[in-house]
Amino acid sequence: MAEQVGMTIVRRDAAARWECDVDLCVVGAGISGVAAAITAARLGLRVLLADACPWVGGQAVGVPIGTIAGLFSCGPAETQGLLTPLLATELLKALREREASWPFYSRRARTTIIVYDEAELERTFEHMLNACRVVLLLGAVADVVQRDGARITRVRFATRFGACDVQAPFFIDASGDAALTWLAGAACRVSTQPIYGTQMAVVGPVAFPARENPADVARRAEELLREHGPRYGLTREECRIFPLPPRGLAVLNATHLRTPLDPLGFWQEARAARVEVERALELLRREYPAVFGEARARRLGLPGIRQTRTIVGRAMLTLEDVQTGRCFPDAIARAAWPVELHDSQAHYQWQPLPDGHYYTIPYRALLPAELDNVLAIGRCIDADPLALSSARVMGPCVGMGVAAAHAVSLAYTAGCQLPAIDLASLQTHLAPNLEGIYPYA
Repeated sequence: MAEQVGMTIVRRDAAARWECDVDLCVVGAGISGVAAAITAARLGLRVLLADACPWVGGQAVGVPIGTIAGLFSCGPAETQGLLTPLLATELLKALREREASWPFYSRRARTTIIVYDEAELERTFEHMLNACRVVLLLGAVADVVQRDGARITRVRFATRFGACDVQAPFFIDASGDAALTWLAGAACRVSTQPIYGTQMAVVGPVAFPARENPADVARRAEELLREHGPRYGLTREECRIFPLPPRGLAVLNATHLRTPLDPLGFWQEARAARVEVERALELLRREYPAVFGEARARRLGLPGIRQTRTIVGRAMLTLEDVQTGRCFPDAIARAAWPVELHDSQAHYQWQPLPDGHYYTIPYRALLPAELDNVLAIGRCIDADPLALSSARVMGPCVGMGVAAAHAVSLAYTAGCQLPAIDLASLQTHLAPNLEGIYPYA
């Protein structure tokens, strides 16, 4: 007979609260935040990584975006190489060993894109974070930020278990919406016109023909979506399909939705986009039955957000910087993805970069003008909307995350604030991400 398990009666008499004291608190567990947390922990810092979602990987896992773009140089396929080898080489190797990725040369972008299985990416992130003992605080929404002048001293997170207060000398805002900077009362920027997100879908099974290039299959599917989309009620005219043949899957990118910073309005906008995903998949099943006849939506994740709110930094990345290939004296990462601004429900602006072209992201664009111990990374750096539409993709986000971690480590060791670090030392640590083109095996 099983032993009896006792019970007791409890009553809530005070709000539960937990506290944590670390060297660095990273807010946002998307690819930029994960890159920052792993790198900082490997540099010897005690790191806490917080996210409102109950998983690591942010939009890369939860949307899922499905493609890692912006890691490679632009140009012919035979000249391709990594611009951001730090951490990215390790990440790509792990996905390849899991047979969870597929390199996809985009003739349109003239660069290589990595299509991936989001479940395997999540596990890869978890293994890397666990190996370096990063403290995770998931399902935690930043709620209250305390400041002492130009320094954030403490952040309170609301969780299902109660509040958790995190105290640290340094913070990284990888929230995507500049949420930490916003809650601290510092100035932020928003676009004066809507910038659309996308409701993604992972679909399968997809019957890729054995003797046909999966890229050609994707192009044919895109042609069909463009040709028949209006008849099926699709509002976006330029849809994208990204194949993942090792898993018999494809990533469907066929919608546009507004993504307002409004807790009710956001989900109201998402409803129509999710219906359009179903229509797009119905189109593919009917018009391309040999490949998509059995396909269903394996996953409709969170609505994908491209651009919302950014910091006001100590420098702004501009479209001119992107187009002229500006190399800033305080460069911390390189990028070579086309300008890709989704500013219309039916269309978007697409401006490919010349072969061999790249630009740099300045350290000052990561520094909030009114805060000394915070760095913003990912899609909330200071950049005009067109420049950000190029810099916000995963490749540059990895580079920014690695750079932010090294900057915090230098500041921590020197006992200074983030604007005062030795930039020459920072760039020495980041040299592989600032110089040369590296092969991808």
